[in-house]
Amino acid sequence: MKRIRIPGIIDLLISDNRSEIESVTQDLTFDRFYSDASALANRCILHQVLGTLQIEGSRFPTVSPRSAPGRADAQEALWKRLSTIAPAYSAGPGDLNDLASFVRGDIPDDRLGPLVQQVVGRLFVPDFRSTQASWDAALVLAGAPRSLNPIQLTWWALTGKVDKAKALLAGMVGGDLAAVHAIGVALHNIVSGVNLMRQLYLDPSSRNSLPPETVSSRCLVAPATVLRQPTAPDGSIDGHVQRGTLVMLRLQDANAKTPDSDLVFLTKSWSRCPAERWVPSLLAGIWRRACRTDGQGAAGNLTN
Repeated sequence: MKRIRIPGIIDLLISDNRSEIESVTQDLTFDRFYSDASALANRCILHQVLGTLQIEGSRFPTVSPRSAPGRADAQEALWKRLSTIAPAYSAGPGDLNDLASFVRGDIPDDRLGPLVQQVVGRLFVPDFRSTQASWDAALVLAGAPRSLNPIQLTWWALTGKVDKAKALLAGMVGGDLAAVHAIGVALHNIVSGVNLMRQLYLDPSSRNSLPPETVSSRCLVAPATVLRQPTAPDGSIDGHVQRGTLVMLRLQDANAKTPDSDLVFLTKSWSRCPAERWVPSLLAGIWRRACRTDGQGAAGNLTN
C-alpha cells in the first residue's frame, strides 16, 4: 500500500492491489464509521463523499457502517430479490431491446445513460421512467463525491445543485436510499460496461464467437474507489495505522489488472453488492438480445 501521511494534514493508505483490498474489506476492524476526520485532507474527502451520499442526515447504504440499524437485513433482502430475478434478465427479455440496439449501434451514444437508468429504476419502481432531468441528476451524483474543482463545488453549493439532484431521484423511488444510489451512482458502472460491449460487438469475430457469459465478465466495471477507516489502531497493515487513517481502495484499477467479479462486487466482504448476480445477468442478456438474428432485437419498448 502507498502511504501518504503528514500529521494533522493528511493520512491516507491507497491500494490498487487485489490481495490488499481483499484483506481490508474482509477485516471487520475496517469499517465505514468515518468518525475521525482530524487530518485536514481526510476531512475534506469525507465531507465531500458523505455530504453527497446522504439525504437529510441518513447515509446511503454504501457508506453506512456495518452495524447501522437495519443495514444488513436490507442488504440481504435486496440481494435475494435481485438474485431471484437475475436468470430472467440473462435470458435476454424484450425489455432489453433498446440496450441491445445500442450495442448494435442503432441508438446514439447520448441515449445509453437514460436507458440504463430506466432498467435499474424499474427494479424498485415498476413504472419508473427515466428523463433527461433524472439522468442529469445522476451525472451530478457521479461527479460530486470526487470533484476537486473549487469553482464547481462553490457553484453547486450556492445553487443547491447536489441536493436538488438527490431530491429529484429520491422522489422518483419513494425515498428508498438504496434505489437512489442505484439510479444515481451505481448505474454508471453498468453504462461503462455496456459501452465496452458495444466495442466488442463491432468486431465480427467477437460477435460471432463470444458467449454471453464471457462478454458479461469482460464488461464488468468496478466502482472507482471505496473508503474504509480503522475502528482502532492496527499495526498489521503498512506499519501503525491510526484511527484517523483513511484507506482508499481503488477497485477499478485493481480489477483492470486482475479481473475478478469477486473484486468488482466485494463478494466475500460484509459490504458485498446486492446486485452481484443481477448485473452479470443483465449484461449477458443484453449481449444475447443484441446477437439475435431473428430480427426481434430491433424493436424497442423501454422508451415508449
